[in-house]
Amino acid sequence: MDREIIYFYDKPSDRVKQENIFLNNFAYSPIIINGLEFKTVEHFYQANKFTGDQFEAIRLTETPDEAKKLAHVFEYDENDWNKRKDEIMMQALLAKFDQHPDLKNQLLNTGDLKLVEDSQKDLYWGGVKEGSHNRLGEMLEEIRTRYYKND
Repeated sequence: MDREIIYFYDKPSDRVKQENIFLNNFAYSPIIINGLEFKTVEHFYQANKFTGDQFEAIRLTETPDEAKKLAHVFEYDENDWNKRKDEIMMQALLAKFDQHPDLKNQLLNTGDLKLVEDSQKDLYWGGVKEGSHNRLGEMLEEIRTRYYKND
């Protein structure tokens, strides 16, 4: 039997309810990692493809959309990034929910429902198209399970 699904993305839609947008990486929930503040998980994720001035330029963009767009302007080693991206994402997600108890509670309130990023474009992080992996949803479920076991 399939579990009931909570769809999330950066804006409401037919499937995405406003109250679930907090799960998205573009949701404004500043995090501090290694003494640096990032406006969103997306800022941290995109900045970590780079070092130096490029890292800082992305970190300081105003919006997560700008962070993502700027990251696509710069060149980076995709093979290296593909080895590190899950670790970077998990670090950012843990910071988000550890540093924002209200968001942690909202995540816990999703119970054991399946979490799916409603992305039509991203087959790795998203989970609605044939052949997609839904890694972001899986990571959020892993974090939720950790919290259940530790609380």
